[in-house]
Amino acid sequence: MRTFLHVVAPIGQIMRSLGTLLLLFFFAVPPLTAQRIFIENTVGVGPRAGWYESTAADEGALYYGFQARLRWGRNVGLEVAMDYRDNELFGAGTVELRRLRAEVMYIPVSASLMIFAPVGAWLNPYGVAGIGWYYSITEYDLLDAGTEDVKRLLRDDSAFEPGYHFGLGLEIPLTQNISIHADARYLFLGTEIRTIHDIVNAETGTKNSDGIMFSGGLMFYL
Repeated sequence: MRTFLHVVAPIGQIMRSLGTLLLLFFFAVPPLTAQRIFIENTVGVGPRAGWYESTAADEGALYYGFQARLRWGRNVGLEVAMDYRDNELFGAGTVELRRLRAEVMYIPVSASLMIFAPVGAWLNPYGVAGIGWYYSITEYDLLDAGTEDVKRLLRDDSAFEPGYHFGLGLEIPLTQNISIHADARYLFLGTEIRTIHDIVNAETGTKNSDGIMFSGGLMFYL
C-alpha cells in the first residue's frame, strides 16, 4: 500500500502541474488575441535568400538579394526585388566520352502583386504573382572537345528574358515594424540552354529555366 502511494503521489503532482499550465494557457489567450499585429499602409525593405532549381537543371543554386514592399491596407501589397542567382548546372550532352555542361547565372529584377489574408494573431498567409526581367549569362564548359559545329552552337551567351511567377507564402509579424516571411514560387522563364542534341535534331532551346524557387526574408517597415 505504501509503495502504491509513493507511485500515485508523483502522478498527482504531475496532473496538478498540467492543470495549472492549461489554466495559464487559457487565461493567456485573450491578451494574445487582443494584441494582434497588422502591417498596413507602410513601406519597407529587407534582405532575402533562397534556393532556385530549374526543372531541366542537374543542380540548382543559391540566390540572395533585397526587396521593397509597399502595403495598402491589410490585404494588398506590391513587391519589387533584385537578386543575384549563382550558377545553375545543366547537362549539355556528351562528346568523345566527355560530359559537357552549361553554367547559367541570373540577375533578375521583378515586380509582384501580393494579396494577404491575416489569420489569427500572428499568421499572415499570402498569394503572390508577378513579372520579372532576367539578365542571364550562359557559359559552356567544352573541355576542348567537339567539332567546330559543336563549338559554334555551344558558345557562351548572355540575354535579357522576361519571366512570370506565382506562388504562396507566409508572413509572421514580430512587431508593427519587423516581420519574417517564407514563400515558394514557380517561375516561367524562357532562357534557352543549348545541348549536343540540338545539332543532331536541328533544334534549339531543348532546355529552359522554368523552375521553382524557395525563399525566406526579413522586412523592416517604417
